Amino acid sequence: MNNITSLEKRESVKKDYDIIADEYSEEFGRLYEDIEVVNEFMAKLKPNSKILDLGGGTGKLTDLFIQKGHQAICYDFSKEMMRKSQEYYPNLPYILDDMLNMEQHFESNTFDGIIAFYSLFHIPREDLNGVFASINNLLKDDGIFCFVVQLGNGEQFIDEPYLKEQGKGVLYFNFFTKDLIKQMLTNNSFETLFETEKTEVGENELGEDGNNKVFVIARKKTK
Repeated sequence: MNNITSLEKRESVKKDYDIIADEYSEEFGRLYEDIEVVNEFMAKLKPNSKILDLGGGTGKLTDLFIQKGHQAICYDFSKEMMRKSQEYYPNLPYILDDMLNMEQHFESNTFDGIIAFYSLFHIPREDLNGVFASINNLLKDDGIFCFVVQLGNGEQFIDEPYLKEQGKGVLYFNFFTKDLIKQMLTNNSFETLFETEKTEVGENELGEDGNNKVFVIARKKTK
């Protein structure tokens, strides 16, 4: 991985999601995955909270938050995923950009909650601490951060199931150890409020042995 730049990793992820947007959205575009964790996140927010949905794709969670009375913005870098969002949720607030640029769009202490569902594991290892720092900066004091990552070690280009035979070793993944999760949270002044794990195995799961996912809800510590 040393000879592949951060930009190349991120651009490869964007390209893959642009390609698979239609098929991916057909299966997951309006499906609320892991809704029990999403509900835990919302339960820790005040009414009419301002929420940023990082890597929000089709905007399904953003739309759910708005239905529940919150102010929410979807943020993703795939043009094709945004196109699907506009098809499903025509009036949804949407920002099209790389996650590394989030602080260019918002002032510090803007959000009550930030959620990154199934997106942080596409952030290159060298950029990870900076992304956690940006999330901390954009959250208000005591703001809530919810995310899911995949357990493992190191960075890999893995098979993308929706690309079938053309998708061998193309999708960039940054796997997380428990120590890395703890390090990112500690380094960026978050305290863990909730954590759970889930293992899945199936035709469209990433990796031959399935996924060991970790869901975390954390609070920004007051300075």
